[in-house]
Amino acid sequence: MTSLLIRLRAAVRHHDARIAVLSAAAAAIAFGLGSLTPQVSAVVAALTAIVSVRPTFHGSMQEGLRQVLGVALGAAFAWAALHVVGYSPVSLFLTVIVCFLVAHLLRLGHEGAVAVGMTVILVVGPQFNSEAVETRFLGVIVGSVVALAVSFFTRPGTPHGRALTDVVAQADRTSELLVTIAATLHSGDGHIDVDTARSWLSEAEHILTTTVGIRHDATDAVDGSRWSPLIAEDDAQAVLNQVRITEGTALTVVSMCRDLVASAGLGLAIPADMASSLSDVLFATARAISTQSDTARTNPAETLSEHTGPVGIVTATRREAVTHVRGADDTTPLLLGGSLLRDSEKITELLSGHISAR
Repeated sequence: MTSLLIRLRAAVRHHDARIAVLSAAAAAIAFGLGSLTPQVSAVVAALTAIVSVRPTFHGSMQEGLRQVLGVALGAAFAWAALHVVGYSPVSLFLTVIVCFLVAHLLRLGHEGAVAVGMTVILVVGPQFNSEAVETRFLGVIVGSVVALAVSFFTRPGTPHGRALTDVVAQADRTSELLVTIAATLHSGDGHIDVDTARSWLSEAEHILTTTVGIRHDATDAVDGSRWSPLIAEDDAQAVLNQVRITEGTALTVVSMCRDLVASAGLGLAIPADMASSLSDVLFATARAISTQSDTARTNPAETLSEHTGPVGIVTATRREAVTHVRGADDTTPLLLGGSLLRDSEKITELLSGHISAR
């Protein structure tokens, strides 16, 4: 019994499971409120609540507005269609088509158009009269308000604040990965195990995939700042820029790891002095990434252009490494070393804001 409770608690903590539980709760609460109020359609309230719950508070606010808009448009166009062609599937068809066109003009997107169309169907329903419209309209209002209240608990904090927390964590992972690679180069005999290199590549690709998902959240926050009072547009844009920097850094580290996998597959050893100098470059690059993420925690608008120390260390170690790379007798270590040094330089330029991270 105890283990079952532990598993249930862990499931509720999971983000998707939490949304599922909160959506069900929103539908139940909305239905209960609708049942207690004769002027409110309980079924419409429950349906509106369950489709309006979103992972973010402003997302639910946006969906709720779509539902209310659907009621207004549905009532207006359905009333006009009924007077022109009477109550029939044709009137419903014409109403939905017109509402899709209006949703397109309002730039609500496909999901917004579908939401409006679905609400239109709820409004028209099996019968259409002023009393039915009123009860369904109030049902949509109740469902939207309940969904909005419930969505406040889906994830704490502001949308851009959550994106910043998530992306800083990925920057830290990137730094830790480079430290691991650097330590392996420093302590090894010049040979890189293929399986180890592949594990580095897998980790880098996972960081990149996760960061791309965070970029979508950050972009959504910027879009939401245009109408949500909870989101400051400048802060949201600064977070999005940080996400792009981290995404560009992760993409560059993926390139590094692919080169290391290719080199490991050939089974050739990297000269000791070259491996040591490359290790120093990667250590310094990791520290620069860590410094940038620490800065972003408190001020996402800053880049390493305001902190020249870490960049200077990377530049100095890279200059020293160039000498060892150029002295390599074999082509493969030469190409690998040159590629890693270029990628390190690209990362510092991204962190400093000297090249676009878009």
